[in-house]
Amino acid sequence: MAGGKFTLVLVLMAALLFCGLAVLLRSMESRAVAGAALDDQLAAGKIRPLADVIEAVRQAKLVTVEIDTRVIAETADSSWRGDVSARVEAPVRLLYGTDLSRLDVDSLAFSPVSRAYLVRIPPPERIATEVCGSDEDFDVQVGWLRLRSRAGEYHLGLARRHLYERAREMTLSPADAQRVREITREQVEAIVRRIVGERAAVQVMYQQEWGP
Repeated sequence: MAGGKFTLVLVLMAALLFCGLAVLLRSMESRAVAGAALDDQLAAGKIRPLADVIEAVRQAKLVTVEIDTRVIAETADSSWRGDVSARVEAPVRLLYGTDLSRLDVDSLAFSPVSRAYLVRIPPPERIATEVCGSDEDFDVQVGWLRLRSRAGEYHLGLARRHLYERAREMTLSPADAQRVREITREQVEAIVRRIVGERAAVQVMYQQEWGP
């Protein structure tokens, strides 16, 4: 009797193991078939309609990149009463964006040779400048006959106003400009892959890199 129960337990364990292996193999087979199907589609040029893809890309609307830096403004004046100067420095955040909502069907192509989606986007542009005035550092120097409460505060106010002007006039260093372009490119590539499939090759180019 004990031997029969032991045999029954072994049979049940074997059945459970078989079922588990069957489920695992079926899952692996499904993934392999899906990957092969995508490869077959790409090889045969049977891809998702480009109009559908570009419409889905448009839904992402705006891709943004932030650059954190600092801005400085200074003012000064000299007279027989002595010199006065003010210097203000504050963090500034520059926000760059690429508007995907304006892409048209001609902005997307599929290359059977490289088996890649080619996406043409406008270069990122400055869309916002944020000066963190609450974190500013300032220094005021006044001459021997100058009053800090008048001349000093006046020039400090001028420097603060100039601070925002300087921030709006700032241009990116070549390294930061390249970083903005590369991050934007990577973000758009990720968006397109989520739409067409992670196994698909995607190449993002800027409009001036793709010709008219």
